[in-house]
Amino acid sequence: MAKKKSWLQMPILHSKFHDAKLESVLINRSVDLLTDNKGDAPSFLFLSGAFFDVKSFAYSGLRAWKGAVKPTDSNGGRRPVLEATFASLSVYLSSLLALQSDFYFAYDEIKDILIEKKREDLWSIVSEKLPFISIPPKEMYGSQLSPISPYFVIKQDDELTLGEIYPSTYLSSIIENIKTRFFVFYQYQGYSAFGFFNSLPDLSNFGFEENARDFEEEPTSENLVKYLKNAKNLKEVLIALINAHNNALLEQFLIPDYELLLNKLLEGEA
Repeated sequence: MAKKKSWLQMPILHSKFHDAKLESVLINRSVDLLTDNKGDAPSFLFLSGAFFDVKSFAYSGLRAWKGAVKPTDSNGGRRPVLEATFASLSVYLSSLLALQSDFYFAYDEIKDILIEKKREDLWSIVSEKLPFISIPPKEMYGSQLSPISPYFVIKQDDELTLGEIYPSTYLSSIIENIKTRFFVFYQYQGYSAFGFFNSLPDLSNFGFEENARDFEEEPTSENLVKYLKNAKNLKEVLIALINAHNNALLEQFLIPDYELLLNKLLEGEA
């Protein structure tokens, strides 16, 4: 079994420093925003990262997933397979999702132009063609028949995308017991963050079609905590996570060779 999954690299510690209070506020505010009227919140893993060196990926994470093993934890020999998968998955999806967001932005511009030109007739035709979905290379799925995109968009605005990953992606063979693969992808000032969920959260607190407050203070833990206490939606939590990662305020972990995973996915040899 270990040999079969040896190409799925486990995250290793990249930076030890982390502010425990900031991490706690980030997690607790996320739970508050994701808890539904019945008092239930999904298990989630949020991460924000950047490419490091030539083919490495360094990230910071927020974890509230029952049974998940943190990369630094020593828990009876269990490996952080779930986190390794989701961290690698964020690399796999990031370029496709960025292109998806570009299509959404272009679609919005088309709408404005047609309405301004009083061509509602053309707009009604274009609107029936939604969603514009990025089409991955045919080679991504080998000989397997697949949808035109590895994920389905549930809701989207020009910054935030909520979707579900299709079971046809080859990652299904890595963590078989994950029944749902919901995710959120957020872009902010050239940076991005991901959230993965084991069930679909209530959408009301995500911040769709809302303008998130920019974080304009000095990026200290104290200022981020102050910003988080007034966070009105998940977009603002992710802004705080992005700033925390960019300023090394949380532990950072490294996927040494994400290309190894991507190559296996493209070959379809899980």
